[in-house]
Amino acid sequence: MPRGIGWTGRWGILPVVQRVDGGYRVNLGRIERQVLAQSFDELRSLLATKDPAARRLFPTAYVDQPELEAEFRGLVGDDLVRSQLEALDLVERTIDGSTVDRDELEAWMRAINSVRLVIGTRLDIGEEAFEVEPDDPDLPLYAVYDFLSSLLAVIVDVLAHDGR
Repeated sequence: MPRGIGWTGRWGILPVVQRVDGGYRVNLGRIERQVLAQSFDELRSLLATKDPAARRLFPTAYVDQPELEAEFRGLVGDDLVRSQLEALDLVERTIDGSTVDRDELEAWMRAINSVRLVIGTRLDIGEEAFEVEPDDPDLPLYAVYDFLSSLLAVIVDVLAHDGR
């Protein structure tokens, strides 16, 4: 279980993602919910301003054909952004531990991964392992990235082992 993201129920620590009748429940503490809410607000702002930090969320479809790429963006760009915003909205509506179905848990996964990708882009995180120095000014951002990565891993694991 990732550090610091289970919350204590009446009978002990609840799993981060718990299978319940009718679906799943994501059990996050107050601080973790606040981190997600703030991260989602920042992502919404980046999406609204078309900030380059969000570029990894919308990979280029036609690398060597700028005309086709522009046409593609014109056709699907708004839908891609709308899909991102709908996933963020769903997480915020259910972040209190509401029961979600599989599709909604997949929306959780997309929303968390989107924020994680943007932070990873800002921090220039690649595939290789890295060490963060305790005096690094971006240490809090690395901590959020680590939290999101752990939460994402738990959701992926639950979905992978639950079958459809």
